[in-house]
Formats: sequence, C-alpha cells, structure tokens
Amino acid sequence: EVAYPLIREVADFYACISSKCSPGELYPTVSPEHWGVARKFSRNRNCAVDIALAKFILRAAVEAAVTLGRDLDRVSKWRKALEKMPQYPTYGEEGEKVFVDVEGAPPIEYNIPVPATPVFPGEDPDVFASHRLLEIARRTVKNIRTNGNNSFIILGVARARLGFKDTYEWIRREALARARRNGTLGMNRLQPRNRFNEYGLYTEMYAFPMLVNEMLMQSWDGVIRLFPCIPRGLKARFKGLRSVGGFLVSSSFDGEKVGRTEVLSTAGGELRIVNCWGRVRVYEKGKTVNFREENGMLIIRTERGRKYIIEPCC
Repeated sequence: EVAYPLIREVADFYACISSKCSPGELYPTVSPEHWGVARKFSRNRNCAVDIALAKFILRAAVEAAVTLGRDLDRVSKWRKALEKMPQYPTYGEEGEKVFVDVEGAPPIEYNIPVPATPVFPGEDPDVFASHRLLEIARRTVKNIRTNGNNSFIILGVARARLGFKDTYEWIRREALARARRNGTLGMNRLQPRNRFNEYGLYTEMYAFPMLVNEMLMQSWDGVIRLFPCIPRGLKARFKGLRSVGGFLVSSSFDGEKVGRTEVLSTAGGELRIVNCWGRVRVYEKGKTVNFREENGMLIIRTERGRKYIIEPCC
C-alpha cells in the first residue's frame, strides 16, 4: 500500500524508456554532476548509475508483483526491459578494464563516484555473479580518482561489499579526517582546507552509520554475513540490526571468532546466514531447530515472532 505503488510507477517509466531504445542502449542519460548534456549527446548514453538503478527497480517491481500477486500483466514488460538493459560502460584493454560513468568517456576525477554504483547503491547481482565483472568492479573501486566531496559513503560501502581487506582501516581513516570537534563529519577532509566544509552539514554524511552497519553485518543479497570487515584482534558487538528479510540480529566478535547469535524473525520466512562457526546448534525456546547447510550457509525456516539462537558447538 505504501512502497509498491511507487515502485510500480517507476518501473513502468523505465520500461517505457527501454521500449524506445535499441537493445543494449539506455538513452538519454546524464552522469550526475559530470558532463551534463553534452554536444550531440556524446556523453548521454548508458550512464552506469542509470543502468544500475533501472535494473534495481525493475527487479524490485517483478519480485514485489509476484509476491503480492498483483499486476502480473506488467511483469513480462518489466522482465523484457531488464533483458534489454545495456552492459556497464568500460574503458581500457581486457585485463585492465574499469567501469566509467558513461559510454565513450575516459576515466576522470569524479565528484560522485558513478563507476562504483553498480556495486552500491545498485547492488547488481549480475556484477557479483560474473568473475569478469567482479574483477572490473574491484579494479574500478581500487583505482578510482575522486575529489573527496561525494565519494566517502559510496566507496566505503563498495569496498565493504567487494571484500577489500583494508576496509576497516580505510573507513576509519577517512572518517577521522572529516571529524569535527562537535562529532559531525565534514563533506571533505578537513585538511587541507576545503571550501565545501564551510557551508554547513551535508545529508551525505548522515549515511555514515550505514558504513558501521556494513562492517558489522551485511545482508544486501539476502544472505547474512557477520563481522565481514572487522579485523582479527578487534572486538565488536551489536544488538538488533535489521537485515534483509526482516530479521533483527544480535551478535559479538571476540577478536578471533563469532559468538552466540540471536535472530528475531519479524516476518517469518527462510533465514540464510554464512556459517562462521563450524559445528553449530540452533534452538528456539530451548528446543533444537532443524536446519540445512548449503555452500557454507546455514538455512533455517523461521516463523514470525520467534527468536532463534545460533551458537557454536564445543
């Protein structure tokens, strides 16, 4: 009643645009804060963030419609638009390719790190399912040049989801470089002086808690990963973080291993969580709960309102 009508309308918009484009093309597009409307539209085709978010909303619309059993006549239209979506624009020779913001453009110093958007906020499963695309994404995020103004949150989440080993130190270093005495974060590093820091607070920095969340728990693809970016030797804990699927998760890390973990299921359904313990016991109200394990994941069928305990077996 709240989210789906909006998702449906945006998906219809993208499907309409797609129907007017040739296969493998999304046009017109504009890279946010780069190029603008270029002469002869030479930089206005196949923008990475447009492709990523179009795919995101089209997938969301299909899943929502099927789940709700509504607008099934539109699902085929949305799926067709998905199939027509272009590849992300790249630059360079094979083995050195990186994503760029728009088709035909070279890498530049970015304000918004548009080439990283297929990873976040696009969360494109096609990128993570392809070894080739995943390597291009890692190369892109590792080597991207930015002016520091609008890149901190996007690149921090992207590094976390791509599994960069230095994610914790990178986020900590960039956050401390922006930290004012009153606890707020500057738009850019405070030193050397940057004029944008003098204009007030920016909503981009309000997303910093998400970076903390991503280091403690990830679930964007429906699989819960605990403490994916916390280095060995560092203790951490959290309580009541919400994951995809409506699970409220609480857990701790003693610097070496993950401990007892509680999962409250607010909506029921299947819980998928990476097994970081080895041999485990799962129970609810003291009673053992059956589960299965596939590809290193624990899969537990849950009921709404029930709390499930996962703890390592000695």
